[in-house]
Amino acid sequence: MRNLQLLNRAAVGGGFNISDVECIAVTVDTGIAFLANSTEVVAIESKAGEVVGRVSSVPEESGTESEPVGLDYLFDQHAVCLVTRDGRICLWEHEMSSELEVCGEVAQGVTAMSWSPDYELLIITTGDGKLLMMTNEFDVITETTIVPNVEGEDSNVAVGWGKKETQFHGSAGKQAAKVELVEIRAANEKDDRLPQISWRGDGQFFAVSVIEPDTGGRFIYTWSRECVFQARSEAVDGLQHSLCWKPSGSLIASVQTLQHAGSQEVVFFEKNGLRHGQFLIPAVSQNDMFVKKIMWNQDSTILALHLDEYNGTSKLDVSYIQLWTVNNYHWYLKQSLRFESGVATARWDPEHALRMHVMAQAGHLVTYTWAWDTDHTLAAAASDLALVTVIDGANILVTPMREMLVPPPMAAATLVCPSPVNGVAFGPCPGSNDVLAYLSSGKFALFTSNDEKSSETISKPGDDFKCIWKKPVLKGIFDIKLVGVGTSASDLCHMLWISAEKIIMVAQGNSPSNSRLLLGCMKPEENAVVFEESLEASSVIMSMAFNQETRNVALELDDGTIWKYVPGSKNLSPWINSQGKAVSFPSPCTQISLTNVGSEEVVVGLTERFRFFINNIEVASNCTSFGIHNDFLLLTTLSHTLRCLPTSLKPTDLPKLSAEKTHPFDESCRRVERGSRIVTVVGDGTKVVLQMPRGNLETIHPRALLISSLKKLMDRNSIQDAFMTIRKHRINMNLLHDHNPKHFLENVDNFIKTIGKQSYLNVFLTDLIEEDVTQTMYSASYDQETNTKTNASNLHVSKVDTVCDAFLAAFQRLGVNQYIQSVLTAYARKTNPELEKALQLVWSLHGQEESQAEAALNYLLFLVDVNSLYDVALGTYNFDLVMMVAQKSQKDPKEYIPFLNELRRLEENYRYYSIDKHLKKYSKALEHISRCGDDHFQECVALVSEHKLHCQALLMYKPGSPHFKKMATVYGDYLLTKNRHEEAGIEFVKAEEWLMALEAFRRANDWQQVFCMAHRLDYGKPQLSELAVKVAGELKSRQKYEDASAVLIEYAEDHEEAIVALIEGSHWKKALRQIYRFKRLDLIDTHVLPALEESLDHHSELLASQRDLFERYSARLKVVRALKEKAAAQVLEGTADYNDAEADLISDATSVTGASLASTHSSRSTVFTKGTGSARTRRKAENKKWSLKEGSANEEFALVDALAKIIKVVDGLKEDISVLLKLLVQFNFDQRAIKLQAAYNEILQIFQSNIAEIWVYGQKSSLAGMNLGPNSTANSVAQALQKGHVLGIQGEEGQLDPVLLVAPTLDRDVRWKLHIATATDQGR
Repeated sequence: MRNLQLLNRAAVGGGFNISDVECIAVTVDTGIAFLANSTEVVAIESKAGEVVGRVSSVPEESGTESEPVGLDYLFDQHAVCLVTRDGRICLWEHEMSSELEVCGEVAQGVTAMSWSPDYELLIITTGDGKLLMMTNEFDVITETTIVPNVEGEDSNVAVGWGKKETQFHGSAGKQAAKVELVEIRAANEKDDRLPQISWRGDGQFFAVSVIEPDTGGRFIYTWSRECVFQARSEAVDGLQHSLCWKPSGSLIASVQTLQHAGSQEVVFFEKNGLRHGQFLIPAVSQNDMFVKKIMWNQDSTILALHLDEYNGTSKLDVSYIQLWTVNNYHWYLKQSLRFESGVATARWDPEHALRMHVMAQAGHLVTYTWAWDTDHTLAAAASDLALVTVIDGANILVTPMREMLVPPPMAAATLVCPSPVNGVAFGPCPGSNDVLAYLSSGKFALFTSNDEKSSETISKPGDDFKCIWKKPVLKGIFDIKLVGVGTSASDLCHMLWISAEKIIMVAQGNSPSNSRLLLGCMKPEENAVVFEESLEASSVIMSMAFNQETRNVALELDDGTIWKYVPGSKNLSPWINSQGKAVSFPSPCTQISLTNVGSEEVVVGLTERFRFFINNIEVASNCTSFGIHNDFLLLTTLSHTLRCLPTSLKPTDLPKLSAEKTHPFDESCRRVERGSRIVTVVGDGTKVVLQMPRGNLETIHPRALLISSLKKLMDRNSIQDAFMTIRKHRINMNLLHDHNPKHFLENVDNFIKTIGKQSYLNVFLTDLIEEDVTQTMYSASYDQETNTKTNASNLHVSKVDTVCDAFLAAFQRLGVNQYIQSVLTAYARKTNPELEKALQLVWSLHGQEESQAEAALNYLLFLVDVNSLYDVALGTYNFDLVMMVAQKSQKDPKEYIPFLNELRRLEENYRYYSIDKHLKKYSKALEHISRCGDDHFQECVALVSEHKLHCQALLMYKPGSPHFKKMATVYGDYLLTKNRHEEAGIEFVKAEEWLMALEAFRRANDWQQVFCMAHRLDYGKPQLSELAVKVAGELKSRQKYEDASAVLIEYAEDHEEAIVALIEGSHWKKALRQIYRFKRLDLIDTHVLPALEESLDHHSELLASQRDLFERYSARLKVVRALKEKAAAQVLEGTADYNDAEADLISDATSVTGASLASTHSSRSTVFTKGTGSARTRRKAENKKWSLKEGSANEEFALVDALAKIIKVVDGLKEDISVLLKLLVQFNFDQRAIKLQAAYNEILQIFQSNIAEIWVYGQKSSLAGMNLGPNSTANSVAQALQKGHVLGIQGEEGQLDPVLLVAPTLDRDVRWKLHIATATDQGR
């Protein structure tokens, strides 16, 4: 679907002083063209048109002129090689010498020559019918006859079986089985009768076209690089001398004259000589045409024909250059260049595949540069049919892609022009469906689709053949009149149709290095387009683009700079972007376009090297094609993806494209077939047309375009269109609700009325899910912050239930009978399906219309499993409904009918109980069994015990009743088995089981309730005293010394044991109070003082051991961190030894490989999320992970954790030590109190002074600019270390355990120090 667009036509000449040029050669590096005729060779600087060298080719000895056979530039020798007809092989180094150097001579003369593609071998045919192969030093390697008399290595061989007459020939019929003998006649009189040589692109084979002496006809012989004969072509009558082997190696092209038709066609041969297709060369003139030369370009995409016009056998001055391409096995004539003065010779550029150098007979050297482009409308408005045109000679193949897709080489319509077409332009809106063709004859052909004369219409199959497009008709042929421009009308390029009457084109300026912008006006009354105004550009104009909204024209020069032309203005101005900078592409682009990105008009361009630019920004370096949508820029890439870039972003915010999606739900990227290219994009729709490498077309609807279109439709409340689009393209139906939940729920009635069909409503309800698709699968197309705020208040509400309830309410208002299936779907789709209501609806229809009820039940069975529905029906206690459902199931009537009959015979409540128990609805079963009286009470108790329905059972009976007490006792027994003794005691109290309650409270250590129950049982004093001793012992075993003391004093009256209990619990003040209360001062010496000394020793030893541990761990922590710093420095210097034994000391967090510390942090402060292994196993793994073993990976963090625990333990002793100090001083242990206070104060000071050195991760300064991990680079690590940053961790600090980040704080609110226990008077 692509056409060739002429980028530039540069003509130089007029002062070369050379005529009858027969050969041309072009250099790549210097841009010099060499021209040769029979007398001299001229070197021309092709851009400036200046002659930089000239040398005579006439030998001084003989003075005889000889025409050149071949001219090639040898890149490795920096010289041009000329081979003449008289046999001389000459070299000319134009920069070093002014004379030809004769390097060799063939005495018999030379008829043809050709260098191999690598310029290592030279093939020459001589006048006596010999074929010579030479090296690049002109040494003969092989000499053989040009017409071999042996069979070739690749010739066809008959193996003795199978004949053409016996083979099946399909639709060709039996006539194809007949062997046709080809009569070979003598070569055409226009044939030069000379051999022709052509190499394959890889240099492994070459072909020679030669006239056989026996028949006088031409044949093609293929030879290997070693000059070994391969094959002879099959007989083709009228084969001409033109020959060119396709560089890709697949075909050999030549030309055949059809004797009976008087026309010519290009024929193709395979390497083995078999014919492989052809195409007819159309007549472009009333005179005869003869193909003088045939040429493939470097990438094998274009076949060029050089044709001369003849009147009989007389050659005329007119010549043509035709460019042909092939796709889908159809050959298209893309460009036809007419030269009134004739063409001397032409040659493709050796480097640029789409550049050709043509030497005209008039003495001008013309360089043409083309580029591939697709001619199509932008389809930004609904009236624009997205026309795509394909040039095929004098025909324009047109297809409206908005309405239909016609596979090439076919088309929806063919517009026929009087001469070949070289360019196409489309009219401005609203006439964008009009076509303006630029003809090779230098005229315009105008086709309009809104002409009343247009009678031919194009219909779309499958749509009742409804007319969708009127075929454009030829309105007229317009001459091109150039006023004040010294250029031919057929030499223009870059056509833009900017208004109904205004046309812009480009012509060569005053020199080949600049262009002129021509401003034309269409004058229908004169049947002409008159170009009266022009603007001179500073350089060559490479491309143009027009924005129909802003009416601006962008011009791209050959250096990549962009200029702006505003229609009506008299000058050109640089294109300035929003930052005030001039726009210039880093590389010249062959395709440009104008669009709006981020409310700014920008220029987008694509180079031949796949670089895509937006203004000065390179967005992609692997772009193969692009298209413009109203909301997106679409690109295909070399990684076989289609990217959709939203135009809502600013140009500076557009990221450089990568091959992968940014996240799993990114709909802006999708895979496409390898080699796909964008043909056109429907700007206001969702259709994107792609062409595959083999030529076929495919239509896709990218998800990003679909979501964008759906958002607009839903905002406009176009429910029907939105629903059908979602259904057609399989978008999740939840988008209809999630796009705007509030608006959707407020307009449910309208939604139902608009959609209408129950099947559509059922599909919507069935697809409902709880998740918000605007935040999950389509999140890339929605603003997440807005969605989060909108839906934050509804997170606790079920979306499915809300929508189903809204639909059910709407169905009630609109009439349930119209939407029976949809109502059933809504009931079934709720989070907790309301199948009973659904069955009740079906049963209500049963009495009205049997068929409707039957259909409703069948549909419900489609939604719900029949066995589940049977259980629901049974739960309604309606046996008729149960039978109705059961008949639809696979159940055996011998099973369910006896079961139902048995249920019918039971008492009503017991029947309901039996059904509920069968359905495992134990709560409802309990409710019914509780109404069955005393006969079934034990069954009720068994049900409660089996299914743990105790709480519900207590509500069924009156408190204080025998049944209630029984249930409470059962509940209490159950709670005892769960070790819930206190709750069991409460239930025993409700059951008035006082002894059982006392025992339960005793197990729960609730001594107040124990003695309540004892008094309720009327215990005497001895019983209470005995009970008190037992209870006090149990309390002391649980270290509840105060409660034990209270029980002994109040109920056992054992004061000494009570005081001893307080002393054991270190409740010193309360013990002293009871000693003085009961006048037991003797206990001070016997119990208090020994206990004080024991407590003093315990605390002194504890402080000493904790201090020792703290100092050892602190010292080890310094060593570990020093080793890490050393290892980090070694990595920075490049001297690290990764096999060092101390490498394990470097944790994952400080490794410069970027590993994250988050993978090794403690999970002690968070919930363990892995569900494997027991709690004990997990604790063991956690302890092993945070091992204090020297050299372990996490030793540093284990040390910090251990130090934090020591600080917390010691700091928690303040209150205990404060009380202990007071008692020590009170009983005259002053010196020991002073030592204890000093020791405790000293360890607290040690803690305070070391906290800042231990907890370094919580300090922001230590992590600034030094985050390691996957986002860090070697440079960032090195720079941070050079600045003195401490090796940090990746990401947020909160990823670590708080104990590693937050240092423990010492409690300063507890005043524990005693002034009277200070060691010196200064402290007092």
